[in-house]
Amino acid sequence: MELNYSKDTTIHDIQTQFATAFPGLKLKFFTKHHDAYKGSPAKFMIQEPGKTLGEIAPDIKTGYLIVEPDMITWQLERLLEEECGLHTQVFRKSGETWLETSVSDDLTLEQQQAKVRASESVHQEFVDPVDYREMD
Repeated sequence: MELNYSKDTTIHDIQTQFATAFPGLKLKFFTKHHDAYKGSPAKFMIQEPGKTLGEIAPDIKTGYLIVEPDMITWQLERLLEEECGLHTQVFRKSGETWLETSVSDDLTLEQQQAKVRASESVHQEFVDPVDYREMD
């Protein structure tokens, strides 16, 4: 996919481009840098999807990045930081929960998507609430 950006591009625009190309994954933006395999504290997450990239990375230029399914998760995060000055984390949907992929940063985006698909096929079994040990 070609991820297009400029000073006037909003966080929401980038998130939509990414989520369209990689269903079950999403990008979140932060005000602070993080290292590979490290999480970003929620207090640094940018909550306003209408913020422009120029507001959070004043030196950003107009351009695009090629993001391929075989790209390693931490490489995408590093590329966005080095090329655009954007601090991002990839999140993966697992059931009804969104997980920060810091522990699995070495997986490709395609492998992350496979984990999404696998989590969708997991069904919770009914657990009988009766404790049989108390029966005579």
